[in-house]
Amino acid sequence: MAETVLPSQVIDGLIRFRSPDAPVLSMYLTVPADPGEVKGARSQLRTLAKVATEHVESDQLGHAERESLKSDIGHMLALEGDLPAMKGRGVALFSCTRHKLLEQVVLPRPVKDRVDVDVAPYVRPLLGLASESPRYCVVVIDRANVWLYLFHLGSLEEAKRDRDRTLRNKDHGGPSGYDEYTVHNKSEDLARRHFRHAVEETEAFMQDQRAELLIVGGHEDVVTQFLGYFPEPLADKRAGTFVIDPHTMTPARIRDHAEQVVDDYEHYREQQLVSEAIDRAKSGGLGALGLDWCLLAGDEQAVEQLLIDQDAEVGGQVCDNCGWLGLSGQPCPVCGQSTRRTSDIIGNLAVAVVGASGTVTQVAADQLLAEELVAAFLRFPVPPPQD
Repeated sequence: MAETVLPSQVIDGLIRFRSPDAPVLSMYLTVPADPGEVKGARSQLRTLAKVATEHVESDQLGHAERESLKSDIGHMLALEGDLPAMKGRGVALFSCTRHKLLEQVVLPRPVKDRVDVDVAPYVRPLLGLASESPRYCVVVIDRANVWLYLFHLGSLEEAKRDRDRTLRNKDHGGPSGYDEYTVHNKSEDLARRHFRHAVEETEAFMQDQRAELLIVGGHEDVVTQFLGYFPEPLADKRAGTFVIDPHTMTPARIRDHAEQVVDDYEHYREQQLVSEAIDRAKSGGLGALGLDWCLLAGDEQAVEQLLIDQDAEVGGQVCDNCGWLGLSGQPCPVCGQSTRRTSDIIGNLAVAVVGASGTVTQVAADQLLAEELVAAFLRFPVPPPQD
């Protein structure tokens, strides 16, 4: 079974792969988290295989191409036995037997089920996941302990736990001579030392693990007090907080809380990015808005960051000779060669942007992008196309 990774070398290889003389099979499937629903995932896998089989029966394929695709479908169906181990996640498969391509990747989160047969792998969902996966430091704290975790691509890894000194029960009043005021002051002094030490440990952990953002959990009053010790650079990296009892917490509960904080933070960040890109485009700055304009900017390799509605698909034309992308055009308006039809020109644009060292962010259910579908931050100005 494949591991839950999105290695850049795998994505880069898929982006570059082309097969003009045999189809490439791409498949995405989500396995429900409920073990009782895995049977439904098996059924869906067979349904997707049936859709791919329709291409085998197409008159457009020669004998060698059919045999290659049949073998690809066999690789799909071979995944059936591995599905129980993928509960709550997605799996992607890319296969072209004729050219010895076979990549299987278990994805960190669910994806939209689909099968695609084309001259190139369909990698748009992978690009979205790869760009939406910053590394998070998760800190759980009480007045004596700090637990540090790395949360990345849906996986939570416990890395470190530190314990600082606290007052024992025997120190609170009685024969020792401590009065209530003295005991309270000493307890608060130890807590301050603990929080300062926890901040130092958090900063060192984030640097060592290359974590970009921070999530803090614990009892609400302790979390609030701890955040007061954050220096400004660390405070700026805070993605959110959650409430949990450190004495009864489990890794699974911490992961669920962290996942919710990440979802909320990323949705908020997406809203900010979309608003900023739209403002730039409308004010004449380094921005583009709408599919026509963003395709033009993509052809010029001017896109620094592409924002796309994750559910939007629009047909278009692709020139495999020079890389031109457009909503229509036959022959290619740049080099004059024949173009091919694609069912998802937005996906092709995403691949082109990444190939030109840009990034892609897929935006979920954003009303600002509902009509325009795409927006972009640009490296240099590209005038909008003429009507």
